[in-house]
Amino acid sequence: MRRIKLLEEAARLIYKEWFVRLRFPGHEHIRVVDGVPDGWIKKAMDDVCESVGGGTPSTKVSEYWDNGNIIWITPTDVTKNNCIVLLDSEKKITEEGLKKSSAKLVPPDTILMTSRASIGFFALIDKEVCTNQGFISIIPSEENSRMYLLFNLIHRKEEIISKAGGTTYKEIIKSTFRNFEIMIPSKNILNSFNNYAYNFIRQVRLLKKQNQKLKEAHDILLPRLMNGSIQV
Repeated sequence: MRRIKLLEEAARLIYKEWFVRLRFPGHEHIRVVDGVPDGWIKKAMDDVCESVGGGTPSTKVSEYWDNGNIIWITPTDVTKNNCIVLLDSEKKITEEGLKKSSAKLVPPDTILMTSRASIGFFALIDKEVCTNQGFISIIPSEENSRMYLLFNLIHRKEEIISKAGGTTYKEIIKSTFRNFEIMIPSKNILNSFNNYAYNFIRQVRLLKKQNQKLKEAHDILLPRLMNGSIQV
């Protein structure tokens, strides 16, 4: 668990060094005017990614849930997770449940951002998934911007929360999110950061999967040890 936290912290520190302090590779040779390096462009989120909502099949219809195998993520799956990398969801829905709700399948490694009540928690999962309506799922237009978008949004969590509206509970709606401005670095910087950060994500994912296998083995072996079917 400590290694996972250190890997995520390393990615966050690189983001801050490159894109907040502007000490990215080759920064000595780039002209900066009003805090913007040459070649960097300000855009709206809607110009650099697709933002997708979610939905919940009726819980009164068993055919939408029983023996479902489609990963359906809720904010609780993310908020109780101990890192950015998510491996699975607590609940699954069926193909029929997907068709009869506003939930939409999104590709592996879509940036999942909680958008309602508990706002600004993030997750990546290496499978095709859908979510309930408590998310904005962010699909980058360019693959090399995925890690930059993820860590940019993590860094801007308080700003995201400040833009949320609502009386019963706070929510950042898709139209507001799509108008967020974001500074897009030059292509070579995006490529470099994407490679660095993805390497950290891959290591975290590997550790999470190893930990899961160890837990599964522990859960199988412990009862056998307790009842004496395995001798120590």
